[in-house]
Amino acid sequence: MKIKRHPRLKSAERISLQLLAVVWVTVCTIFSLIPLFITILNSFKSNTEIITSIYAFPDIKNAGANLAYNYSAAWTNTVRPLLRSILTAGVGTLLNMAIGVILAYIFCHKQFHFKEGIYITFILIMLIPSVMGMPVLLPFVTNGLGLKDTYLGYWLPIVGGGQVGGLFLFRTFFNQQPKSIFESAKIEGANDVNIILYIVIPLALPIMLYFFVGTFASEYNDYLWPSLIFNDKQTLMPMILSLSEKFNREQGVVYAIYIIACIPLCFNTVISLKHFQGGDFAAGMKL
Repeated sequence: MKIKRHPRLKSAERISLQLLAVVWVTVCTIFSLIPLFITILNSFKSNTEIITSIYAFPDIKNAGANLAYNYSAAWTNTVRPLLRSILTAGVGTLLNMAIGVILAYIFCHKQFHFKEGIYITFILIMLIPSVMGMPVLLPFVTNGLGLKDTYLGYWLPIVGGGQVGGLFLFRTFFNQQPKSIFESAKIEGANDVNIILYIVIPLALPIMLYFFVGTFASEYNDYLWPSLIFNDKQTLMPMILSLSEKFNREQGVVYAIYIIACIPLCFNTVISLKHFQGGDFAAGMKL
């Protein structure tokens, strides 16, 4: 029986495909960077210049003064909600990650009745949009538990269901690891805590960082739940709307607020960039 082989691409066809790929990636990159470029450009301009045209370059003579005023006003009004957003998103992500790793280890390496059924029940939660639980969740947390305008009231629902995605991700990863590693550790006398601290976490560090990057960005950008649970301790995303109304006649400040708001996400991406470039995520995920 002869194996049918697909004909290889000719040199001219390969060059055409490479050229098409380069052109497509270049066009997509340009369109992705245009909003960022316009936002940075307008943060150097006065309100009059922005009203005239958001695409025009700023007046060089006044660009320095406009830059100082716009970013000074933006930082003064955003520093507290910005720090709250970093705190709430960072703590919520770390808790979800820790609980997800522990649950994934239990579902992967422990035997108990109805394990698969309980696991499937956990995963089914991902199919339910979180907004469907708001009519019940909000009065339960605020009135039933009395946690309105508290960090605990914010974190409780986040941690309650946020580790479901991590559980699926980590369990899939742990199932790809050799069972002999964990069996050898148990033979040597290591308990579950030692195995998690010295074997599971070092092996799962790339996938944990992958989970952290996505979850932190999602919680940092969350608008609905912080706007419902917080009054005086409002985070950045709900505050941006009120700040946009406050500085309606100073649009340069609003554009500067947008730039400041994206700084934590930039750091979040830069920290993990070397792992993306090094292929650690791809090597660690094995999905």
